[in-house]
Amino acid sequence: GAEQTTHLRVVLVPGAPKAFTMEAPYADAAVQPGFTHAFVQSFFVILATEIGDKTFFIAAIMAMRHSRLTVWTGAVGALVVMTVLSTLLGHMAPLLLPKAYTHYAAVLLFLFFGVRMLREAKDAGEGASDELEEVELELAKKDDVESADALMADEEGGGSSSGGGGGGGG
Repeated sequence: GAEQTTHLRVVLVPGAPKAFTMEAPYADAAVQPGFTHAFVQSFFVILATEIGDKTFFIAAIMAMRHSRLTVWTGAVGALVVMTVLSTLLGHMAPLLLPKAYTHYAAVLLFLFFGVRMLREAKDAGEGASDELEEVELELAKKDDVESADALMADEEGGGSSSGGGGGGGG
């Protein structure tokens, strides 16, 4: 049979002539992997790359100090936002730029981030423990600032932390 190509049409300016419409050809639908394959592949690739990074440690430490549900909600919310942004970029870039440009841009981005990761790995002493210490220091600084703010609010009378600043200490 004849090879069939599926097109995705994106109207850049509604009601405008065809010049403002872009079509992105997709390969034969029968050749493309299905939902299950794409889901499993993206799930495990992201899982493998996210375990042990800074956000992993931040979420773990914050869950030890704060409500686990709140930390989980914040972490999932941030992941959803980042996933939507990256998916939109990955979907729209090939529609707006020629395929060769998106290919070379992807190569350059992988090269840039790969070199950056190799430099960070080279500079890291014990790897995960150094990153854990860095995260703990950052969270300790934030806790110190929050403790100082709460103490100042208590000293200003009444223990209300909703004060907008503004001196008055005597």
